[in-house]
Amino acid sequence: SLPVDYTETMEWVLRYDKSDVEELRQRALIEDKECDVLFFGSSSIRLWRSLADDMAPLKVVNRGYGGAQLRDIHYNYETVLADYHPKAFVFYCDNDLGGFGRDLQPTQLFDLYRLLVERLQADYPGCPIYILAIKFNENRVAKREDHRLFNALMADYAKWAEGVTFVDVNTPLLKPDGSVDNGYFESDLLHVNRKGYAVWTSVLKPMLCSYLGK
Repeated sequence: SLPVDYTETMEWVLRYDKSDVEELRQRALIEDKECDVLFFGSSSIRLWRSLADDMAPLKVVNRGYGGAQLRDIHYNYETVLADYHPKAFVFYCDNDLGGFGRDLQPTQLFDLYRLLVERLQADYPGCPIYILAIKFNENRVAKREDHRLFNALMADYAKWAEGVTFVDVNTPLLKPDGSVDNGYFESDLLHVNRKGYAVWTSVLKPMLCSYLGK
C-alpha cells in the first residue's frame, strides 16, 4: 500500500490543495480550452516559461504546478485537467522520488503512472500521452538509482502500451561519461535552465509536430 501518514482530514486537504492549484483553478475560468497539447506535472513543467514559443506553431497550455507529486495530481486530477480539450498530453513529475522522507519506491511510482495513463485513456480516448523521463540532477544525486530504475520501467512499459510514448529527455543532458552536465541546470542544480529546455524542445517537438501534422 502507498504510504499515507496524514491523520487529520484537513491536513490532507491542505497538503494537496496548494496555492498553485488555486491558480490553475482560476486560470481554467478564462483560458481557451481548445489546444493541441496539454502539458502538466510538477515545477519542471510550470517553470517552462518559453513553452508557448518553443512549441509554436503548436497551441499548448501549461498546467504544471510547483512541488506536485503524482499523488497530488491524482487528488487534483479534475482541477488540473479541468475541461480542456487537448489532442495530446505531455507529462513530467519527479517529486515522489525527491528525497523528502515520504518517497515512494520506483515500482510504486510506476504503478501510479500506469493508473494516470488509464484515467487519461478512459477520459480522453485516442489521445496520445508523452511521458518525459525523470532527469538526473546533482541536487538529488542520492536518488539517482531510483530515477534510473523508474526510467527503465517506463521505457519498457511504453514499448507495448498503446498510445504511450516515453521521451528520453534525460540522456541529452548528460556528458559522454554519463555524468550530469550542470550547464543545462539552474543554480539549484535541480531545474533545467533555458539551455535545458531548448534540449527538451529539440527532442519532444518533432514527435508532437509529426503526430499533429504540423
